[in-house]
Amino acid sequence: MLSLTLLLTTLTALGVGFFDTLSSWWWVWLLGGALAEAGLVYSSITDPKFGERIAAHMLRREFEPERLRDPRLQQQIKEALEYRGRIEESIRGRGDSLIKDELTQTGVQIDEWLEHIYGLARRIDRYRQEEKRLLRDLQVAQGRIRELRAEMGEEQDTAVKNQMAMTLQALQRQVDTLENLANTIQRAELQLENTLTSLRTIYSQSMLVEAKDIDSSRARRLRHEITEEVTELNDILVAMDEVYAVENSAVG
Repeated sequence: MLSLTLLLTTLTALGVGFFDTLSSWWWVWLLGGALAEAGLVYSSITDPKFGERIAAHMLRREFEPERLRDPRLQQQIKEALEYRGRIEESIRGRGDSLIKDELTQTGVQIDEWLEHIYGLARRIDRYRQEEKRLLRDLQVAQGRIRELRAEMGEEQDTAVKNQMAMTLQALQRQVDTLENLANTIQRAELQLENTLTSLRTIYSQSMLVEAKDIDSSRARRLRHEITEEVTELNDILVAMDEVYAVENSAVG
């Protein structure tokens, strides 16, 4: 905010309009934003009190547990934020600059990881709010399939039988989509649980990284594990979005 205020004051003194600034001075905003973010990151590492306040506020606002309706998901996100805070505290407490630089990069990865964790939790939360309706839709579709198959065996009219066959295909697509969605959600719930376990483990590992480990396999392995976790979460997120897209198109 201080950087932004200073920038606006300077531009006003030069007689530059606000909206003209937005269109003509876009590069200034881009550079200013980058410098401000870099300043916040640096301050959060060098000044423990400032870093704690900024990190807690930004993360709490971006990954707000209270947006989730499910209490268990809320608790899982709170736990993830807590471990992220512990890892940052561990980074700030490091005296060796090499360790601090290496673990700071790890912290950036963890923030990306948190974004995926929160996205996963929101999708699970959405499903849980609709779970009863989706289960009812599945049961209705399965029951109707059984009825139509029985009726087709007795139907003599070709046109009617053809229409029954088309209806059966549509109902089967609906059943397949709903079952696929339920399976994907189950995978997502297990992945979220596994991710939190990994986050706890990585926190413990970060406490063990010493100066001699920076050029060894331990520090590299730590970052590699986080990258793998982010990739796995992203795969689940993509799969969930694809299933939801199919379900929405089927409903439409």
